[in-house]
Amino acid sequence: MTNSSDSSEGDEPPQDTKGISDILSAFKTAIWSRRPVLGEIMTKHGGKTLYRYSQDFFDVNKSPLLDDRKPELIETARELIEKRLGKEVADKVAVQLKKMPLVSTADHHAPIDNPFWVNANIISAIPYFENKDPDIQYLVVFSFASVSVNNSSGYPRGIEFHGGASGSGNFIKLPILPDKLKMGVVYGTRPFTREDLTKAEGELDKKCRNGELTADRSLEIREVMETVCGRKEVLSASDFASQITEINFYLWPKLFSPSEKKIPDLIYLDIETLVTELLLKHHLNNPKSLIYKLLFNVDYRNLVLKHFNNLAGGFSLENDWGTYLFWATDSKLHRVRLSLDGDKLVSRTRGYSFDLSPESVADLLSKKKIFPSMLLCYLIVSLYYGMKCLGGFCQVHDLTMIKFAWEKLLREIGEPLEADALAPVQTKELGGDGLVLSYLKTKDSGLVPATGIDMVLKDTSGTYESYVELSKKVTLEEMMNPMLPEMYMVLYSSHQRDPELLKITSEQILNSTGLVERLIK
Repeated sequence: MTNSSDSSEGDEPPQDTKGISDILSAFKTAIWSRRPVLGEIMTKHGGKTLYRYSQDFFDVNKSPLLDDRKPELIETARELIEKRLGKEVADKVAVQLKKMPLVSTADHHAPIDNPFWVNANIISAIPYFENKDPDIQYLVVFSFASVSVNNSSGYPRGIEFHGGASGSGNFIKLPILPDKLKMGVVYGTRPFTREDLTKAEGELDKKCRNGELTADRSLEIREVMETVCGRKEVLSASDFASQITEINFYLWPKLFSPSEKKIPDLIYLDIETLVTELLLKHHLNNPKSLIYKLLFNVDYRNLVLKHFNNLAGGFSLENDWGTYLFWATDSKLHRVRLSLDGDKLVSRTRGYSFDLSPESVADLLSKKKIFPSMLLCYLIVSLYYGMKCLGGFCQVHDLTMIKFAWEKLLREIGEPLEADALAPVQTKELGGDGLVLSYLKTKDSGLVPATGIDMVLKDTSGTYESYVELSKKVTLEEMMNPMLPEMYMVLYSSHQRDPELLKITSEQILNSTGLVERLIK
C-alpha cells in the first residue's frame, strides 16, 4: 500500500554496464555464499506469491519430547506478559501458544517503526488475517534486546520518519533517550522519562524551525509521541524493554486504517528476559536438566567449544568474536564478550572473571550483570522447547547450522533420544524480514519504505486488507530484490564490498524491475 508524501526525489537509473538482472544475480551470489540456507529457501520458494508462502507459517510440526516441555516456556512468557500488558492479554497469549507454538524471533527489541520490522510483522501477520480460530489472535514476537540503543536497523533509542520537507530525502531519526545511553544494550537500559520525552519534543521543534520537516508534520509527530510514548502505562514501566512492549502493543493497530476484520495484536517480549527467567526457574537448580548439563558439565563445555566455534550467533576462538553463551555488561551497559577459562567466564581485555557455577550465574543474571547470548537463546527457545521460530534472512541459516551442531553434540555426548527429537524442529522459516510491502510515494512517483510513524500519520496508512491483497500479486523473490543492497551491506564489511554493486540502490531496483508501477495504488 502506498500513499503520497513529499519525502524524497527519485534516483536516476544506475549508470552501469551490467544489466539489472546481472546486478541482482551478483548480489544473490554474494549473499547466498554467506547464508547458503537462505539461497536454498529462495530457490525452492522464491517464485511463490508472498501470500502463498506465508500460509505455511501456521504449519507447526509436532515434536513429542520437546512438546512436553513447552508448558514451562509458555507459563514463563505468560507471567512476563502479565506484568507488562495485564492478565487478560497474557492468559489469551498462553492459550494461543499451547494450541500453536509459533513465534517470530526475527526482530530487534525496538519500537515498531523501522521499515525492516514494520514489514516483517505485516508479512508475518498475513495468515492470521483470514484465520477463523478465535484462540489465534496474537502475533507473538520474541525479539532480541542485545542490540545497542542506537542500533541502525531498529533505532530503539527514538522514532524514525520522513519529514515531508519539499524536495528533500529527509529521513529523520529523533532520539528520546539521551546520547550518553546510545551505545548500551537495550536489555537493562533504564526507561525514558517525561523529561526525556519533553527534550525530544524540543528537538522536534528545532528541526521544524530548520526546515527539516513541515509545521503540520511536526504537530502530527508530537501528537503521536504524546499519545503513544507519553501514556502513563509507558512512563510508569520499570525498564526500557517493558516500555517497548507497551509502545508496540498500542502503536501496531494504529498503523492501519480501520477495517472490518481484526488484525492480530502485537506482543513484543524480549527473548533475553524470557530465557533468563527460564534459566532461573527451571534449569540452574536442576542437575537433571539438559541445559544445566550444557552450562556446568565439563564434557558438555568441551563439546560446545568444538561444535559451536565459528558459527554465527556463537563465537570464534581464533578470531575473537562472539561470546561463550553469555554476554557481560559494563557500567555503561556496553556488551563485554566472555571466554571459557576452566570453571570461569573471563574477559581477557576487560578484567572480568566470573565463576561458571549455578549460584554465580543465577546471581549475575538476577542483577543483569550478564545475559544470554543469541546462541543460548536459540538453543533454549527453539531446540530445547521446540518453538517454531519465524526468522530473518540471517536466522534461517544461522539457526539451521546451530541445530546441526547441537544434534552432533548430543549424539557425541550420548543423548540419542534428545538428538532424534530435533528432527521435526523447523529452522528454515523465513518471516518477513528483508521484504517491504509498505512504501511512501515520492514527489516523482518513486517509492521509499515507510516507517511505522509515517504510517500512523494522517492519510498515509492503508487497510490491512490492502497489504494482504498486494501479497497475492507479488512473489517472495520480487519483494526481496529491492532489499538486496542492504542485506549485502549487513553481511559484508566496507573493505569486502564490490564498489560496482554499491552503485545501485533499492529505489533503482524498484524502478528498473517495474515494481513501482505494481506497488503504487
